[in-house]
Formats: sequence, C-alpha cells, structure tokens
Amino acid sequence: MTPPLTPWPRFRDSWWVFALAGVAIVVFPVALVVQVRCGRARCAGAWWARAFELDALGSLPRLYTTALFAAVAVLAWAAARRTRDRVRTWWSAVAATGVLLAVAKLVSAHSTAKQASPVATLVVGVGVTFLVLAWLTRAGRRWGVPAARPVVVALALYALAALGLDAVSVLLVSAQDRVGLLSHVAVTFGEELGEALAALFLLVTVRWQLPTAEPLLSTRRSRG
Repeated sequence: MTPPLTPWPRFRDSWWVFALAGVAIVVFPVALVVQVRCGRARCAGAWWARAFELDALGSLPRLYTTALFAAVAVLAWAAARRTRDRVRTWWSAVAATGVLLAVAKLVSAHSTAKQASPVATLVVGVGVTFLVLAWLTRAGRRWGVPAARPVVVALALYALAALGLDAVSVLLVSAQDRVGLLSHVAVTFGEELGEALAALFLLVTVRWQLPTAEPLLSTRRSRG
C-alpha cells in the first residue's frame, strides 16, 4: 500500500507537478508568440500554427488542459474504487465532473456557447457551478469525506478562473472601440493559461487527497 502524501511531499513524490508546470510555461508562451507573429491569416495552413493556436480544437494548449481534467477523472475514479458506500458515491461524482470538464474543453463547448450569447453563457455557467459545488460540499460534509473541502475549493478556484477571466475579457473587449489582434490574443492567452493553471491545481489537490486502500482491505480481511 502506498503511504499517504505529506503536506510538503519530497521531490521524488512531486516531480510530476513541476514537470507539468514546466510544460505549461513552454506551451502557452510559445502559442502566444506564434499567434502574434502569424496574425489572423499570415500562417494559414501551417501545421505548427494550428498546433499552437491558443483556443483551437486539437491545439496543444487546449489538449494540455483537457489532459489535466482527464487525469482528475482517472484519479477520482481510483479513489472511488478504494472507498465504499456514500464516500464512493462522492468520489464518483468528482470523477464524473472531471469527465464533463475534459469533454467540454476538448470540444470547446464554452467558447461556442459564448459566441452565441456571452451573458447567457455566464449566467448558466455560474448557476451550474453553484449547484455542483453546493452538492459536493453538503454531501461531503454529511458523509464524512475528508477530501471534500480541499477538492471543492480547487473546483471553485477553477470555476473562478474560467468564468471570472471570461467576464473580465468580455468587459475589456466591450470597453474598446476597436478590438485589434493584440487585444484578442492577450485576453485569450490570459483565459487559457489561467484555466490551465487552475486545472493543474485541481489535479494536484485530488492527487494529494486520494484515500488509501487500507480501510477497505481491513474490512475484507475482517469479513474473511
């Protein structure tokens, strides 16, 4: 059985956090430079321009954040397998949330909805976020899930990054008479990098809060 992680894990236990952060530090600034350098159509057809586009389907920045949510879902599912009864239900809900976030990021659901109606997208996003976080908080408290508070805080931080940065971007764009390339790229860069870092924080939080399999194993042994 793997022992639980300490509040400040050793480097051999947390190296992957620094590695993922390093990938973000490389991918997102490179994407920013590529989009500024290429403009709106100067690099049309170039594979590297498509790969580093900040908010394009299948681009490296978007796939990076998608992969983080997929990892959250996998870890939460592993936690559900290690627990029982209502605690398992709680972790399964976190896993389902990770899957939904990964799919939404992969298909750019938020960006598509925002183009149709920015205000309605923000209102619906805030409403859904409130309901999900409220349920996870209440259920985690009633069912005695030790990881409920830190995981909910991490999810709330991501929601704040995703919805808050989006609202700020809308305000900044609406305050300008003419939105140029630099403004568009800057707000997109801020949104995508903020979401990526918040998703990384969520992944780290879920990993640090994983329950051990000891209670389940001891129960099985006592039954045997």
